[in-house]
Amino acid sequence: MLLVAQRKEPLLTSFQIIEATDAGVTNAELCAFYAKHWARPIALSREDFCAWQMTAAPGAGGRNRSVLAIEADQIIAAIGVTPAAFTFLGKVRAAAELTTWVVAPEARGKGVGKAILAHLQARHDVLAGAGITGAALPLYLGAGFTFLAHLPRFFHIADVEKVQAFAAVSDLARQVTARRQANARRVPWQSRPVAAADLAPMAASLSPFGHFSRDADRLAWRHDQHVAFHYEAFAVADPARKGSGAGVVLRQDVVEGVPILHVIDLFGGLGHVPAALGFIEHEARRRGAAFVDISLTAGPLVAQLRARGWTSAVDDPLIELPALFYPVELRRPPTTSMVVWGRHSPERLYDFSRLHITRADMDLDRPTLSWYQKQASGTEGGN
Repeated sequence: MLLVAQRKEPLLTSFQIIEATDAGVTNAELCAFYAKHWARPIALSREDFCAWQMTAAPGAGGRNRSVLAIEADQIIAAIGVTPAAFTFLGKVRAAAELTTWVVAPEARGKGVGKAILAHLQARHDVLAGAGITGAALPLYLGAGFTFLAHLPRFFHIADVEKVQAFAAVSDLARQVTARRQANARRVPWQSRPVAAADLAPMAASLSPFGHFSRDADRLAWRHDQHVAFHYEAFAVADPARKGSGAGVVLRQDVVEGVPILHVIDLFGGLGHVPAALGFIEHEARRRGAAFVDISLTAGPLVAQLRARGWTSAVDDPLIELPALFYPVELRRPPTTSMVVWGRHSPERLYDFSRLHITRADMDLDRPTLSWYQKQASGTEGGN
């Protein structure tokens, strides 16, 4: 008998809620379930990516902590789980990043979704996930999660002619964007390439925000040891200011023959953030990128982006750029969504401007099978 959250009476079920490793489910079996039931091909159908994302993560302890519903020795539902420490109000909480929730058609209506969320909430203090589907949203909301429909995303135009490969840019949009970006305050900066793990000391600056761990082990796993992508980490500082500076993690890509640059993570002393943004803008131009984009929630960092004339994918109607690149796909707005749940002080946790969430979190920078195919063919895909 399994007690399902938010029911007045126990519900008799024929399924079991259990972690993948505890159920004896191999990564290959979990990948096969995702391949069969997800609407489009995804990286979690690959054993190498599944092993990195689920088993190799520092908080997983070598176990696949994905939560499954098992019935008659068959997987009928699964949600990917990456355990991670989450610092909030000065305390380190047990947390998990959630990804790719799938329920087999024959299991729908059996209450497996509620049971999976109840299992997760009983074992963690903070839960977060991105890219929420319409089918999953009512379950999250019913379990007490809060929802952000549009994760803030900004971009800086480095070459407006190259941008035309992705979006038609009117003369007015071109003029206004150029003027806004040209008005950005000039700030001196110094940069040096480092291993991502070396940026861990700069994560001390995140103390005012709720955030997933950025300790050396997690930074090394997430960026230095990624199974598919090549990331570049930099320590950047304003030489006129004290402190250790800011950490920047970039990923360069080539889409339809056009270079682009993604900011995967950005953190550090707020006084050094303008210097970090100046460095990023310079790198985009130096590398011949059409544009550079960034997704993040922290209010003070968002304010810095606005002050430098970066374009909001949610709020600015001037230029629309794709959110997905393999294949190229324009969503309106071109960003994604997220949910968060917390056991302690939700009135503080649910203030997204006080959270530091970037593309480095919640599986927000994940290769697609189309990307793998491009890499195998050698046609494009950057790194």
